[in-house]
Amino acid sequence: MATAQPGFASAAATSLLSQAQTGYPQRQASFINDYGKVLTPADADRLRDDLEQLKASTGIEAVVVTVPSTEGYGAGDRSFEAFATSLFNTWGIGDAQRHDGVLVLFSQGDRAVRIELGRGYSRAYDAPMQTIIDEYMVPRFRNGDYSDGLYAGTQAIIRQLTGPPPTEVDTSPLSGLNPVGSGAVALVLGGGTLMAIQQTHNFLRPKCKQCAVRMQPLSKDAVKAHLNAGQTKELELGSVNHEVLECPQCHQSLKRQFPTWSSFSPCPSCRYRTLKVVKQTTLVPATYQSSGEAVVDRSCHYCSHTDQEKVILPRLERHDSSSSSYGSSSGGGSSSGGGSSSGGGASGKW
Repeated sequence: MATAQPGFASAAATSLLSQAQTGYPQRQASFINDYGKVLTPADADRLRDDLEQLKASTGIEAVVVTVPSTEGYGAGDRSFEAFATSLFNTWGIGDAQRHDGVLVLFSQGDRAVRIELGRGYSRAYDAPMQTIIDEYMVPRFRNGDYSDGLYAGTQAIIRQLTGPPPTEVDTSPLSGLNPVGSGAVALVLGGGTLMAIQQTHNFLRPKCKQCAVRMQPLSKDAVKAHLNAGQTKELELGSVNHEVLECPQCHQSLKRQFPTWSSFSPCPSCRYRTLKVVKQTTLVPATYQSSGEAVVDRSCHYCSHTDQEKVILPRLERHDSSSSSYGSSSGGGSSSGGGSSSGGGASGKW
């Protein structure tokens, strides 16, 4: 995928000069802070939607940050990893009690990427994060597909965080990345004893059955040649991550797909994940004592199917302001949670 870098030099210089006093970039958005200007508008929008959904569903705050280079900030950190840890703690990513935040830091100038984890995560998470960097990010970065690599890698992180937790005793990079809800994450973040879960690696890059060589992911543009019209629409909408792996020696290919965290659902007519709610009309408002009712109008972005569905509105909940830790998803430069990191995670260079 071509990288969007208009006005790179001037934007980078302005950003670095304006932030020299703090030593770290000032947080300008809750989920996506693209100071390096490497994300395409489409990928940035999809990532923002995915990270908003992750936080709404699990409470986990993950932030993607790109910078032209860490050197220009004058922070004085001894390494790229130390810069990531300090930036994480300066912004206070994640919940102040659970320390469950995640920072994805990309620097084109350093040719480095870092997945920094809050200190509430077990060290067993480091190996799966390293695998995500090695398998889904660095290969794309080497091809100059920075935006695609960040999108694919962040999607993999989300699947890891919402799947079964890795076991402490298994140091291999294999991990089960199938979404099963946030309850499994609580086993790690809550400090309880981890269950020994049989890990699968259906999400990772398999080896070619003929050559025994690790298969490589094709670029997003190359993937489109292997998709039908409905699958192409899913890819454009970001509702499904379609992937094609190819053996670099014999060129055998393997197609896989993973639904993403998005507002789209399967259409009852064409079966593609292209159906979206376009309007909601409240029939009975929800209160603190009882649930409500509403009618939603849905439309398919592929086959133009439309329908209506009655839904239940959950009861309103009162939140104690003293225990609230998430803040607005549209917040600016201040910390939205207050979490901290002790340096756990993974790094990669290309």
